[in-house]
Amino acid sequence: MIIKTCLLVTDDYDDHQAFSEAASEISEGAIVLIILESQKARHLLKTKSNFFDYIFLDLLMPDIRINSFLKVIQQEANATGTIIVYGDEGSFTKIENPSNLIYFKKDYKYSELKDFLKKFFDPSSELYQ
Repeated sequence: MIIKTCLLVTDDYDDHQAFSEAASEISEGAIVLIILESQKARHLLKTKSNFFDYIFLDLLMPDIRINSFLKVIQQEANATGTIIVYGDEGSFTKIENPSNLIYFKKDYKYSELKDFLKKFFDPSSELYQ
């Protein structure tokens, strides 16, 4: 079994449930850690002992400062995992350095989320070929 870790940063309880359920349905080796506040996530990511294969970041959180958070992830935390940001299209345009990011629209259907997550958590997907 391949273990893949995911940090989900969102205050949306519907997203907590949807991401957790979808990841567990896709892979036995999916581990999802949910953090409700962007500041707590920043502190966690700054510690060098934490590594996540995937970081899903809700751009619509009220306390999020998108660009400073991404800077922490990309530079200070030396993150080597995949960074996926999700929100509405307007929030994507606020990102100053959009390179190396994957985008997902927040107004998703569960089946779309599951198909999207399958690319990351399912060892038989094209990412692992």
